[in-house]
Amino acid sequence: NVMKAERLEDIKVWDADMAERARAAESDGTRLRYKFTIDKETGRCQCKLEAVGNTDPLYRLKSNENLVAFETERYSTSPLIVKGAAAGPDLAAAGIFADLLRLTRTYSALQT
Repeated sequence: NVMKAERLEDIKVWDADMAERARAAESDGTRLRYKFTIDKETGRCQCKLEAVGNTDPLYRLKSNENLVAFETERYSTSPLIVKGAAAGPDLAAAGIFADLLRLTRTYSALQT
């Protein structure tokens, strides 16, 4: 279920729903976190809001921190975790956008 927002004010209609989701997660002993995943096999990228339990590395993440978990052949049972201070919303958005452009070029080159 995807809803489109034309302006920043338009997302305020979701405030009550998000507050309820946060309360429900807290009562279940979980926390809401945005999780971005890349499937190397399919090239599929996904970003979604997920309720994570206390065994997930994202559970203890603070609002001013970033975390990347690398699951590779070598780190399949215990991912390599890189965690540190976030750059702030403007710098983070620019960095993510640059990364997405680079990924698009990389996967486009692999398809040809």
